[in-house]
Amino acid sequence: MKKAFKWIGIVILSLIIIALGTAFYLNSAAKSRFAKKYDIQPRAINIPTDSASIASGKNLVTAMCTTCHGDDLGGTEFFVTDDLGTINAPNLTPGGVGKTNSDLDWDRAIRHGIGGDKRPLFIMPASDFQYFSDEHMGQMIAYLKTLPPVESNWVLPKTTLLCNILVQTGAFGDVLNAETIDHNAPSHTAPERGATADYGNYLVKVGGCRTCHGPELNGGKDPNPEAPPGPNLTPGGSLPSWGEDGFIKTMRTGSTPMGKDLNGEFMPWKSIGTLEDDQLQAIYTYLMSLPKMETADLSK
Repeated sequence: MKKAFKWIGIVILSLIIIALGTAFYLNSAAKSRFAKKYDIQPRAINIPTDSASIASGKNLVTAMCTTCHGDDLGGTEFFVTDDLGTINAPNLTPGGVGKTNSDLDWDRAIRHGIGGDKRPLFIMPASDFQYFSDEHMGQMIAYLKTLPPVESNWVLPKTTLLCNILVQTGAFGDVLNAETIDHNAPSHTAPERGATADYGNYLVKVGGCRTCHGPELNGGKDPNPEAPPGPNLTPGGSLPSWGEDGFIKTMRTGSTPMGKDLNGEFMPWKSIGTLEDDQLQAIYTYLMSLPKMETADLSK
């Protein structure tokens, strides 16, 4: 009997050592990824100064950036939990990173997911923003340079052991986009603005709709464990019954034609709703041009 207990103890001790070793490895590997430096030199782009271009930049920045960085772009608490740590979306105004960011720094952060210290930005959707054209990138930078300073200071990201393990095992999806982007790829182009499927496709790409609604847009799931399933946006879902006017109204009000309120924590309707009518019409036109698909089975 004593011999049996001895072997049970050895097995349990071995499992504990293996678990601790695995946790140490995963934690160290994640920290190494966070600390890696990327020597990326974006190509110089034209930064316009005319009021029309700056207004176009404001249109895109408001729709794409305010959800995380706040309505005044002064930054927000992205998430703060005892289990995972503290991740803040930084202050983009001259009261924050806008004070020191050069034009290339803005491009490096937005389209490459790399901060001023050359390290990868955590939960920065550069894999979507890489599709911004040079023209639109220039307009966005032009607008960011006009922002009034907001005085707000946010602590640097601090992740826990548990968070690092989850990052390393892929539980949160691709949270370090700098690792997966082709930094040497040629710049993408944007179609002419208008209520067309081509322009709608462009907005869907840079807007990251596939993160929650799936690669085919027929339903998906954000990597956030708390996120609800993203519905089917193809003609196989409910959008055809909304109609174009219903779609636009939903993006403006957060309430569907059936009276269902969208969860603003996971569906950024407020920022999407700042797009102008022709842009929302373009998105709807593109979605309705997709093949009619059955809603994805997310239980697999």
